[in-house]
Amino acid sequence: MMANQMNGAPLLEMRHIHKSFFGVKVLDDVSLSLRKGEVLALLGENGAGKSTLIKILNGDYTMDSGEIYLGGQHVQFHEPRDAEAHGIRMIYQELHYAPDLSVTENLLLNELPHGRGFPGRYAIDWRRAREMALARLKLLDLAIEPDVHMRDLPVVERQIVEIVKALSAEAQIIVMDEPTAALTPPEVEMLFGIIRNLCAQGVAIIYISHRLDEIFDIADRVTILRDGQHVATQAVAEVTMASVVELMVGREIEARRKTIEVGGGAAQVVLEVQNLTRQGAYEDVSLKVHAGEIVGVFGLIGSGQLSLTRSIFGAERPDAGSILVDGSACTIRHPQDARNAGIGFVPVDRKVQSLIMGQSVRKNVTLSNWGRLARMGFFQQGVEKQHTQHWIDSLGIRMAGDMEVPIRFLSGGNQQKSVLARWLEANVRVLILNEPTWGVDVGARSDIYDQLEALAQSGLAILLVSSDIQEILSVCQRILTIYRGRITAEFLRDQVTKDQLLAGAAGETL
Repeated sequence: MMANQMNGAPLLEMRHIHKSFFGVKVLDDVSLSLRKGEVLALLGENGAGKSTLIKILNGDYTMDSGEIYLGGQHVQFHEPRDAEAHGIRMIYQELHYAPDLSVTENLLLNELPHGRGFPGRYAIDWRRAREMALARLKLLDLAIEPDVHMRDLPVVERQIVEIVKALSAEAQIIVMDEPTAALTPPEVEMLFGIIRNLCAQGVAIIYISHRLDEIFDIADRVTILRDGQHVATQAVAEVTMASVVELMVGREIEARRKTIEVGGGAAQVVLEVQNLTRQGAYEDVSLKVHAGEIVGVFGLIGSGQLSLTRSIFGAERPDAGSILVDGSACTIRHPQDARNAGIGFVPVDRKVQSLIMGQSVRKNVTLSNWGRLARMGFFQQGVEKQHTQHWIDSLGIRMAGDMEVPIRFLSGGNQQKSVLARWLEANVRVLILNEPTWGVDVGARSDIYDQLEALAQSGLAILLVSSDIQEILSVCQRILTIYRGRITAEFLRDQVTKDQLLAGAAGETL
């Protein structure tokens, strides 16, 4: 991308990095180099060592052995301020900003200008502060209003404010961790334009993402880790999607099938939604999901689809409309009503809304089925363990230890499999999933897709909501598009293009 700037000695070198936690080797002789003005994609499955390597670069962790060179000079970082002092800034997936403060206040934290003399020196000079904020926003030729509160900005603009903060600190290197996870396709393109602008100015980017298609749009080289070891560093022009995936997971991932011969047609309608409305969120939504069918709802983030699924599960009360399961109308005022009707729900934020992070895998898997695990008033822990082991084996839940390990120690993909196991243990008829592979690596993502197809083949009715167009096209037989809370189109998967889905999600008449 910026080949003329990438010639010469590396800007950053991390050489032969080793790191262990409690005797478990997390990084084993890992090396990484970064050139001025390039985008280096750092790839690997969850648990491959990416986060540990980056935290060592940021001074959060101390390496057991190894060396870091910046501009050819040996450096040591003992805390994040050491890394910042050398021009290294992190922009994490969970942005660090003050939502109730303005853009100006966020850009100038710890350096807001004060007036002169008494009492001015105790008061903020807001006029000067605004001028300073505008000057910094002009670094990237941005038209963001400096007086608006951060919480009122779109996600992409909040990220851009974080980038401006990094540039204001004269960053040479910016690390971006899953920067597009919550962005719409147009916002992704906006962010990519900013990244290209940064590279043209000589800033180097380390780019971490599970969305591998982005790598071929924005990165110059890829460095791939697997099981804490450096596997390869190659130019993007020299690799393919398939070769990158194989390097990451150590095996070939089979391409998704183009057709799924289950459900639909004359199969029984298990879930039906009729004219469901919630003021300000979605309006007049009707849909059906048959036994053995995976129906996708595709829309840009904020289009009302998450509120819709929460209403079906009883977490948000609709103003009008009806919900039917197996042809019978259900009164769903609370999630327990949905559970009693045979509806399971996998939310976007599994760590906050679905899992008890301090409890064991066993307790999380059986959480929705404790009533059926008791006999004559006595809880049968032996039966509970048998049921849990069944789902661990069936879904391929991997963990360091047995089912008693706290679920917080599992990777994102294995946590998601545990949530699926909970609802399968509860023997639901309908499974609703919101962004089911959010933050999940490519290997676990493929496993989850295989499991969803197998569940559909067993007769489960699945409603899958996603803003990831490739995910929707990978596993759904029928696809609905939603825009500003209204269903805009319906397609069969084998008869639709990406452009048609994006058009429907943008509200265009098809």
